[in-house]
Amino acid sequence: MTVTLPGSLRMSLGLYAYLLPLLLYVLWSTLALWDLGRREDAAAARVWIWSLAIFALPFAGALGYLFFGGTRLTPRVKLLALGGAAAYLVILALGAFIGGIS
Repeated sequence: MTVTLPGSLRMSLGLYAYLLPLLLYVLWSTLALWDLGRREDAAAARVWIWSLAIFALPFAGALGYLFFGGTRLTPRVKLLALGGAAAYLVILALGAFIGGIS
């Protein structure tokens, strides 16, 4: 019986596929909560509802607030949030094509 080790590309893709969702969750949630805390025009009930949504729905809540919650962030920052999701999908597709990620 022979044991083969994965190549460095497969290991890198596996590592990124594992760590990138955690990083995106932390960044998106922090950005959404930071922007929510800065808003002075939002009612207290609205702030509580969005905060609960961000914590209860890990990815969807933060992205929902960033794109539909009336955030005052620039479109450039919103584009970076979509870029993170696109990068993760590219890594998953590339890993599935190479065979390192299933």
